[in-house]
Amino acid sequence: MEQYLHITLNSTSVMAESALGNMYVTDMEYDLTYSGTVSVFEEVGNTLKITLTDVKVYEYSSSNYLFSEPEISLSRPKNKLHIEKV
Repeated sequence: MEQYLHITLNSTSVMAESALGNMYVTDMEYDLTYSGTVSVFEEVGNTLKITLTDVKVYEYSSSNYLFSEPEISLSRPKNKLHIEKV
C-alpha cells in the first residue's frame, strides 16, 4: 500500500521532526524523482525548501536510475513537488 505525505504548513514553518526520514520527492516538471533522507524541510510562502542526504536520482517517467549525490537541496513551488514516504 502506498503512503503519501500531505503537508500543510503556515507561511514560514519547519516540518515536525517525526515527519523527517526517507522520502521520495518527485518533480514532475523536470521528470525527476529523488530518494533520500530529509534533513531539512521548510515551507516559505508557496515554496518548499528540502535538503536530502544519501540521495539517489531517477527519471520519473521510466524509473531509470540516473546518479547519486551525498546531498541535494531543492527549492521549488510546492505545487510542482509530490512527496511520498519510502
